[in-house]
Amino acid sequence: MRRLFKHSLKIISAGVIVLTFLSYLAPYVNPALFRWLAFFGTAFPWWLLANLALLLVWGARVHRFALYHLGIILFGWQYVSGFVGFNAGKDQTPENAFVLATHNLGGIFRGIHLEDGEWSRIYAGYIRFLTDQGDPDILCLQETGLKFSRKMGEKMAYPYRFDLNRGGSSILSRYPILRGGQVPFGQPENASIWADIRIGKHIVRVYNVHLQSNKVTYDTERVLEEPNLQKEETWQEIKKVVRKVGSATQIRAGQAEKLRELLAACAHPVILCGDFNDTPNSYVYDRLSEGLNDTFRERGFGIGTTFAGAVPLLRIDYVLTDPVLKTYGCRVARGSVSDHYPVFATLGF
Repeated sequence: MRRLFKHSLKIISAGVIVLTFLSYLAPYVNPALFRWLAFFGTAFPWWLLANLALLLVWGARVHRFALYHLGIILFGWQYVSGFVGFNAGKDQTPENAFVLATHNLGGIFRGIHLEDGEWSRIYAGYIRFLTDQGDPDILCLQETGLKFSRKMGEKMAYPYRFDLNRGGSSILSRYPILRGGQVPFGQPENASIWADIRIGKHIVRVYNVHLQSNKVTYDTERVLEEPNLQKEETWQEIKKVVRKVGSATQIRAGQAEKLRELLAACAHPVILCGDFNDTPNSYVYDRLSEGLNDTFRERGFGIGTTFAGAVPLLRIDYVLTDPVLKTYGCRVARGSVSDHYPVFATLGF
């Protein structure tokens, strides 16, 4: 019995190591060519946890398989640091530093038909939350309404705002917004915008993007509520989720390529933030982070999860900056305001 258990454990270890290696390959393969590899990249946090668990099991047995799991973790350390921040220390923040926050508010607008009194309570609660977490000088919102962002601008003393008439995304600022526009993704389902903001003597272009959504939240919740793999309906739901994610991944890859062109052509330092709907082990993140600093990698500490929905351990919201900007701090603010956690980055020149 013990031999059977040990043999089975070896098979499990080998499988986890292979799947982890495949997750390391995901950022380098365009989903338009082979979209299924993207699923292994998305699942990296779970492969990491599995490797750590098996490392402890084999380590307790003083078995060479412990070295295999340690080796695969160290081999992909750049991906570990994309999910877990190790920067416990703090730099002294200069007076001219500013705070930028990005937050997807889709979870709030599930209750879009609430009464005015309930909306007043939501406004007050969200303002209190932002103030307690750092009172950002620039606030980039996704999946918000025009009325909501305008009200936020009034109540939190943001004299400058840029958004689209149809809503979706908004940039609120205490620094002058000189101009702005929509990111030309053709006919996107989500709104992605940009604005040139004057900060002191510098002009910074802020891209507030919301890349193609997977649209599987409700489907995933149904599967998790009734995870009966004996039912054909459950497998149909799982196949539906996989198809949606695969299709959305391909669309996001095209959006990332378009953004790379815009970033390369921009004459100003850029800040690229928002909801990428992809993890650090993805082709989209790899393309968009090229030449930019990930503020969480620079100054983040702890688990970087930004999605609070049905699928756990996903980091899909980011603040990426031009190298001329220095990151003095970055953190993910936990809270139940939406189904995403906001990212706060303290930046300066």
